[in-house]
Amino acid sequence: MNLRVELQKSFAGFALRAAFATSSARLGIFGPSGSGKSTLVNLLAGLEEPDDGIIELDGEPLFCAERRINVPPEGRRITVVFQHAHLFPHMNVRRNLLYGYRRTPAARRRIDPADLIRVLDLEALLARDATTLSGGERQRVALGRAVLASPRLLLMDEPLPPLDEGLKYQIIPYLRKVFERFEIP
Repeated sequence: MNLRVELQKSFAGFALRAAFATSSARLGIFGPSGSGKSTLVNLLAGLEEPDDGIIELDGEPLFCAERRINVPPEGRRITVVFQHAHLFPHMNVRRNLLYGYRRTPAARRRIDPADLIRVLDLEALLARDATTLSGGERQRVALGRAVLASPRLLLMDEPLPPLDEGLKYQIIPYLRKVFERFEIP
């Protein structure tokens, strides 16, 4: 994955300027609360629009102010796992998992749902309502849903802080397995 970012975004009382390029499959962004980490995630995913600049993924401009390019979120093929799982409460685990998969054209599907379900140890949860899951189970389902959309890039906006320390250490091995097994940047 090659990602190039040079952007600016201003809100009342806050201005974000980010400029970096990476060809790494993993990138972590750290900073204090309010420093713009979530804003950057939203800008990369297309959930917010930069005021100026460029976002380029694998040579394709996703946003370019100068050329008036702003690819909508659904065209970017970038998925986000947020701090709170945001599962669909009216769907069971299976339907939540397959939501992005079914919306992905068959030619772009790279991941077998049964394989991912095994990697994330979700077999016993498939028939359960999303509202009955623990915090760790919800995060695993949210991760699975994002991965099954076969994204070009997976963004994670602080997916572990809502979990207690024990659950965080349970989720980290699942993250490693998913990234290694399915090669998603």
